[in-house]
Amino acid sequence: MNSFIAELKRRNVFNVTAGYAVVGWLLMQLAAVLESSLHLPIWFDTLTTALVLIGFPIAVLLSWIFQFSHEGIKRTLKNPIINDATHSQNTLIVFSLSGLIAAGLIALMWQHLRENDFIDGDKLINKPLAEVLVEANSSPANASIAVLPFNDFSESNDQSYFGNGISEELLNVLSRVSGLRVVSRTSSFAFIGKAVTLSDIADALGVAHILEGSVRKSVDTIRITAQLINAKTDEHIWSQTYDRALSAKNLFAVQDEIASAIAAQLKSKLTVMPMEASDKTLSLQAYELYLEARENKKLRTSESLALALDGYTQVIDLDPLFAPAYSGLSDTYLLMEVHAGLDKQVSQDKASLLIAKALELAPNSAEVLASAAYLASDQKTADSIKKAEKYALKAITMNQNHADAYFMLGKILWNQGRLEEAITHFKQAITLDPLSAIILVNLAQIYLDVDDQANAKSIGEDLIRLHPSLPFGYDLLADVALKEGEYAIAHALSQDAYALNQQSTVIKNNLWKIYNLTGLYQHALWYQNNPKDQVWFAIYTNDLAAAEKELPKVKKMTDIGEFLYYLRDYAKTKQILSGYLNAYKLLDRPIGNPASADVIIAFAKIQKALGEDNSQAIQMLAEYFTPKRFDDVNNSRELEQRALLATLTGNYAQSYQWIDRMLTLEYILMFADPIFDDIKQFPEFKARQKSMQQLRDKYQLEIKAQLTAQKPNWILREEKF
Repeated sequence: MNSFIAELKRRNVFNVTAGYAVVGWLLMQLAAVLESSLHLPIWFDTLTTALVLIGFPIAVLLSWIFQFSHEGIKRTLKNPIINDATHSQNTLIVFSLSGLIAAGLIALMWQHLRENDFIDGDKLINKPLAEVLVEANSSPANASIAVLPFNDFSESNDQSYFGNGISEELLNVLSRVSGLRVVSRTSSFAFIGKAVTLSDIADALGVAHILEGSVRKSVDTIRITAQLINAKTDEHIWSQTYDRALSAKNLFAVQDEIASAIAAQLKSKLTVMPMEASDKTLSLQAYELYLEARENKKLRTSESLALALDGYTQVIDLDPLFAPAYSGLSDTYLLMEVHAGLDKQVSQDKASLLIAKALELAPNSAEVLASAAYLASDQKTADSIKKAEKYALKAITMNQNHADAYFMLGKILWNQGRLEEAITHFKQAITLDPLSAIILVNLAQIYLDVDDQANAKSIGEDLIRLHPSLPFGYDLLADVALKEGEYAIAHALSQDAYALNQQSTVIKNNLWKIYNLTGLYQHALWYQNNPKDQVWFAIYTNDLAAAEKELPKVKKMTDIGEFLYYLRDYAKTKQILSGYLNAYKLLDRPIGNPASADVIIAFAKIQKALGEDNSQAIQMLAEYFTPKRFDDVNNSRELEQRALLATLTGNYAQSYQWIDRMLTLEYILMFADPIFDDIKQFPEFKARQKSMQQLRDKYQLEIKAQLTAQKPNWILREEKF
């Protein structure tokens, strides 16, 4: 043994080993410093340590075999004092020890890596959150996350709105991380109370990571626990608990800490856009009321909207500088017009004042800008539509993850007839909020506008599967059935939708339309019975005197103008319609959608009836309705419009052919439009009118049979049929 130790000294193995240990230790320390300061990948210091350890047995072997001299590196000469047997024995010992050391180090590293792969989340309390967001690959899909609603662990278990609010606020903070795709609240919260795995949720939302947690709130303290899950492995890979004094300031601070942790690791790719001071409130009471009001607003019932209105109003009283309260209250008033029967002008007037204040407080807030776009688009003038588009584009610039901004921009473009652009933005909104019923419904409706019933129907079926307790899927499939001339199917689906929401004006309007198309005019009044609907009832039953008697009760000017048209008072209609045309500047640009085509057709009829030149309107219609073969048109609305245009221009033979196409497809056409006055006395028209009545009678019998054998969930009057 003494000779072996002496040989190690002679060959400088001890010196090399000591020097290697010192240099290796310095390299490992330097690697840790460089990883932190230069934001190098998280595996950098681990790789450096592994290389240093693997190099140790190699250094021992090299020091035994070679030596440094003034002539350079040379093979160490055999010690002449020892014999060949001892030399061979010493060499074998060195190689064996080096091999054992190498094997031991490899086994140690393997065990360490294996433990880290399957380690319990509770053991990683202090591990940086961002470590898991960038794994071995750095594909864009990996930088994606969904935030699930935080569980309420409060003693009273009555703070679910607070946990939901914390999750949503955290989601809002994360959405300001440029380059990180964050799924919107609607989709993230869609799985509440459902027995699904986290990997199923991630697959449905198309994200690489899930953030979940809990909130425990007491009188003066708050505990927020957050944990990140690798969606691919379903592994809890990061967890942190925050115990803080209960204050709004501390709540926002925790949210910022978590978002900053995500951005820290990806600093070269991601940057956090700071929230404006007006996007936060330091009043805890105001913050809690705001979270509760926002929850109520999303329910979109008359009762919940009334609660939201009261809540937002209290928030503003407590903190007049909190911008989201003003934009939230503005949205509430606009929603109340659709879901709670609030007068449209009243809702717009109130919303206008609130949006003005919100923009004054937070001109760069995506939330405020999206609400401003909502109001401007609802006002429906040429100038307001331009403003709406501007607001929506700025909202997207300020927050790339704000799904509502893309959705609002899509609706604005849709109303301008820019259908392909609208579809693109709706799809972007779906990417950020894949389970949103509202966005899916609108995307499907625009598919219907471009005659893509297959895609619309697919979305409708998805909506029923994803949201069986919501009416949107049933109502959408009813629209598809209506477009395909399946009126009895449309009626059954609309009744299913109505059973889920009796307040929806959209659903009631569908039922009203179906009953009028099938000649069940009195039934239509079950769902919409106001002065406007009484006028329509009189027009459809050809009692124009009764319609004229009811007309003074109608208040909205555009409705009055439409009724005057059907009452053949063309001079007064033109006065009203001209203002409408000028407001939208419809005569200054190509026709972009079917609704605008309807207006131009009516305007051309009025001009003709008044003996005026209608060539400009006819030319616009000719450019919009390009020549097509009769068999190539399957859209019921387009067929009706082409029949009207042919009649208006005196091409009666062509008009009859378009009507025949509708009869072949079994689409109902109502002949109430004054344009048909020109051909009502002709036998050819009367024959088709009779055929259309027979078709209407057929559908009427089918619907009456449905009403007699109604489904248990339907909500009907007690009249018998």
